[in-house]
Amino acid sequence: MSGGISRPTMVLGLAAVVLSLITLVGLPTPLQAVAAIAVLILLPGQALVRLTPVTDLALGVLLVLALGLAALTAVSTAMFYLAVWSWQACVITMGVITILACLARARQETLS
Repeated sequence: MSGGISRPTMVLGLAAVVLSLITLVGLPTPLQAVAAIAVLILLPGQALVRLTPVTDLALGVLLVLALGLAALTAVSTAMFYLAVWSWQACVITMGVITILACLARARQETLS
């Protein structure tokens, strides 16, 4: 898409907002676990990987997991040391990281 924001970028950002809210409101246990994994690891990892020029699928999948876990570890560690850790704060923070990465990607897309 030349000069506009791609659909995957918009879907990723909206999914972060919706799944963060759903995770905070609460779901039945199996769905809550899936939503939490998506919000805490997969969505931030995917949003961050989209900022890099990786074209290899296998490397992209590994980077999604690695960057998602690294971001979650950094956020959780910082919150723990600042004595403000809670799972709700982690969900909100990881959702914000995902949205910010989507905004950065959208900026890349509009400039190219």
